[in-house]
Amino acid sequence: MTPERGHDYLSEVERVQNPALGAMLIWKYGRSFQAQLTAEPSDMLLAFLVLPLCLHRPTLDIVVGTQARSGLGKFCEKLSERREELFAIHERCLALKELSLNSLAFGERSGILAIEYETARLLALEVADPSLSERVKVQVKGAERLGIWFSALKTSEVFHALKVVA
Repeated sequence: MTPERGHDYLSEVERVQNPALGAMLIWKYGRSFQAQLTAEPSDMLLAFLVLPLCLHRPTLDIVVGTQARSGLGKFCEKLSERREELFAIHERCLALKELSLNSLAFGERSGILAIEYETARLLALEVADPSLSERVKVQVKGAERLGIWFSALKTSEVFHALKVVA
């Protein structure tokens, strides 16, 4: 930390891209996924899509601007109007994979996530909702929407629709 920054100062990137926020977004995604009719935990691979979609503001705006009942297909249709945005998701997944992994580990250590290692499933545990800052409510809404959309499809279909190679 540089001396001119002070000890309590965080850059915008540090405020947004931290494992605690990432864990909370993945947990919200998981709770939403599990609340759907399948009620089966999410494939852990899908958790690696949450942060690249929810921490990139232009993409997040399209996520929250697409109705939950419209599904992932409608989101991809809107996103493909800006073709480079759709293909950039894969690159963001690669860039944020360490943050996603650290967020999963943080969530497991803090008791909001559990990983079923035998099945590679991610279980979002039932705990009290934290009070949220206004700054992150839109990301939470996006994560919850992803949970709804992803629960309706197979993991391979989600990755194919988003043009992400696992």
